[in-house]
Amino acid sequence: MSQQRRYAPMQPLNEAPMLLLNANYSIMVPVGDLAERFGTGFSAGGQVEWMTWPGNWILGIDGQFGFAGKVKENVLDFLQDEDENIVSRDLSISQAFLQQRVVSGKIVVGKLIPFFETNKRSGLRVTLGGGYQFHWIKVNDELKSLAQVEGKYGTGYDRLTGGILMSEFIGYQHISLNRRVNFYAGLDVGQAFGKSLRSYDFSTMQRDDRSRVDVTLTFRVGWSIPLWTGLGTQDIYY
Repeated sequence: MSQQRRYAPMQPLNEAPMLLLNANYSIMVPVGDLAERFGTGFSAGGQVEWMTWPGNWILGIDGQFGFAGKVKENVLDFLQDEDENIVSRDLSISQAFLQQRVVSGKIVVGKLIPFFETNKRSGLRVTLGGGYQFHWIKVNDELKSLAQVEGKYGTGYDRLTGGILMSEFIGYQHISLNRRVNFYAGLDVGQAFGKSLRSYDFSTMQRDDRSRVDVTLTFRVGWSIPLWTGLGTQDIYY
């Protein structure tokens, strides 16, 4: 009897272990001690994650860079005159201004809980993270007009702070059956427990020894690129 070749039904390409490269952009709202220093800003970052199959467990690393928010603590106030201007080295009015900077790195673990029987890689995404976070005040002086903030003297103004970071993310993740449309969106809540890393602050003329709880509410949207291939079809002879 001659053999006949038939194809088994195609398995969705997303039903396999996969490596995900994620890029994201976020609106970052400070809470707690961080809200006294910064206003609402933005962040950009990415993750490298491994997602198991069929359990949908997630393990990865995450890095974020926050920027552009309003700075509420004026670290240059004692250099300003009564009109809040600063005279530069060439006796003109300095154009220096302040910006926020937040950098974090962490390990994340979590799980994807599918909503649909037809696509077991789309649903509720829940992760926990642990790592470290820095934040500081950047004196943006592109014209190099302020000798007071140049070189090592700049460390007396930036209020560099660091501490252990914990975070929780909840949102929706979608990985299409053919892996062509893959995204996630949700809320990430971070809590950093830190202290100043500088020995002296020029504007307050003292060292800051306070313990801080810096909380961020981050509304995040990301795009994912899966790199592992599915099993596809297979030939069956009978």
